Amino acid sequence: MKILVLSDTHSYLDKARNVLKRIGGKMDMVFHLGDHDADALELQKEFPNLPFHFVKGNNDYGIDTPSKKLVRAGGKALLLTHGHKQRVHWNPDTICYWAEEQGADVVLFGHTHMPVWDNSGRVAMFNPGSISLPRGGGLPTFGILTIENGRVEGAIMEYWNAEHFKRTN
Repeated sequence: MKILVLSDTHSYLDKARNVLKRIGGKMDMVFHLGDHDADALELQKEFPNLPFHFVKGNNDYGIDTPSKKLVRAGGKALLLTHGHKQRVHWNPDTICYWAEEQGADVVLFGHTHMPVWDNSGRVAMFNPGSISLPRGGGLPTFGILTIENGRVEGAIMEYWNAEHFKRTN
């Protein structure tokens, strides 16, 4: 199972559209981790054959969009959130403890605009960074989460242009 993971698009959808056009057919579903939940709705309409799961971020005010969502896929419990309520800027352990309490195998979050894949703890952490507004001087990024034979692997992908993506980890 392959899952495309996006976060922090902030209404700049060109790069996200390019990724979906190029590799969306190879994905089983798409996660959007907030900022902006309306972007996820727009992309879902444009790519109706892909199941979308999304949560709201600190810049989202949709009444019906949840702030967290537990998705079961490939035998794993994947917890989606934006991360601002778990204060991911200050201490990544907080979100891991919170996710463990929720029964998650992997916690997926955004908010920092900085990519992270860390599977060294009891709960793996995955932040795809931002495909629209990266921080830290890097290129825009997105993620691909692969679940195969009970193993979970997170790949951080740099977006160079519409035709060129490169794995960074």
